[in-house]
Amino acid sequence: MAEVTHSSSSRMAGDAAADHILQSYGYATSYATVEIDDGTSNLYIDGQTLISNNDFVIGTTNSSPIIFGPDSTPALKITDDGTLDLLSGKFFLNGTTGSANQVLKTDGYGNLSWTDQPSQQFAFGSFSVSGQDTVSASNLSETLDIVAGSGISISTDNDNNQITITASGTGAAEAFKTITAGGNDIVADTATDTLTLVAGSNITISSDTITDTITISASTSGDANQNAFATARVTGQNDITADAESSIILFDSENNTSMDSRYAQNRDKVTLETDTSSNKLKLTNNIPKTFSMASKVPVVTQTGENFGLPLRNKFFNVTTTEPVSGDGGVVGLSTRAIPVLQTNGTQQDVLMPAKSDNSTLQLTVLDSSGSSTTIDMEVAE
Repeated sequence: MAEVTHSSSSRMAGDAAADHILQSYGYATSYATVEIDDGTSNLYIDGQTLISNNDFVIGTTNSSPIIFGPDSTPALKITDDGTLDLLSGKFFLNGTTGSANQVLKTDGYGNLSWTDQPSQQFAFGSFSVSGQDTVSASNLSETLDIVAGSGISISTDNDNNQITITASGTGAAEAFKTITAGGNDIVADTATDTLTLVAGSNITISSDTITDTITISASTSGDANQNAFATARVTGQNDITADAESSIILFDSENNTSMDSRYAQNRDKVTLETDTSSNKLKLTNNIPKTFSMASKVPVVTQTGENFGLPLRNKFFNVTTTEPVSGDGGVVGLSTRAIPVLQTNGTQQDVLMPAKSDNSTLQLTVLDSSGSSTTIDMEVAE
């Protein structure tokens, strides 16, 4: 068909004999390509192709969708809000639908391809730390950032899919900053500060760098409890001081050999008894509750028991020329008397004369053999 050009001043006429005619329902041509020139761009149309030498726009008005489909069957629709709707439910990428269960993957540069899904998609949606806010993923592509804190460094290995967290500071990651001893706080000033243990009296300290142990030992032997008196002291006497850990203090009680033979030999002693089961030392006083035989007459009973017969005060009025209280001429004098119970049931006070040197009273006793013995009395002050 010859090329036909129409200008704006000419019209196309309908002629049944022509290769191109204007029909009542539009323009028809055969074996030809129609060129539409709007003065800026050219659009070429043939039986199966639309080609423009500039931007090519297909659009609708009145919010109507654009629909594509073969054999008058809609297969793809673009709605007025820009949604692409595959009405056929089918999709080819570069002529292939991919394999079953494959998904589309982008390389970040606009290139798409089919790819297999990972066999397992298990993942944590949230990370929680006691006392802290929970970190939760808000979408499938969100990234969790791990931030290194003070004294911590973090490195990643993409090839081996590893994250390494390392303490970048020196010293132990977990340590006591404050140690309390003797009521005082010992506080570490820096991460490299050193605590020094000092051995006190009778204490030794040893350390083992291989086993990381410190041993504190008492340098003295014996029981763990070393509290003890080192010195025994008595007023007016010499101190008894332990000169070794095994020193023993001995408690003893001795007889007074200078005592009158009339008294019991153990009367001046203290009986000592030990009880190992209860760790007790028992002291028993052998002297009667009167504490002394002074102002008493020592008597041995028929049963052999020593007994002290007490002396009583005895007062007499004696005439004197010396001044006397109350302007009288009689003064009361005191002496000691022995109360004796007579066979008739009455009590008789037996008086005693003074010794020639006036130091004490004397008692004359007649024994069963008929011999008499004079005894010097021990008179209390």
